[in-house]
Amino acid sequence: MTSRFAQGGFEDRFRVTRVDGKPIRPEARYLVLDYSGADPHALVAIEAYAASVDEENHHLAMDLLTAIQHPEAFPAQHD
Repeated sequence: MTSRFAQGGFEDRFRVTRVDGKPIRPEARYLVLDYSGADPHALVAIEAYAASVDEENHHLAMDLLTAIQHPEAFPAQHD
């Protein structure tokens, strides 16, 4: 079976809902990445984001790096 990241284009496959009930800005756009290890490119993207945000939010950067190293330690974010 070919992994999903290896075929097709950028398409509408997911819907984002905030769990805190706050509204989502109409102009907001989201990109969903599976960091369980199925998509190695997702891991690279998350590592890059963590490096980029580290100076402004070190806690977030460390949480992201921990999440990709130990995905089982974080809750599933799907139904």
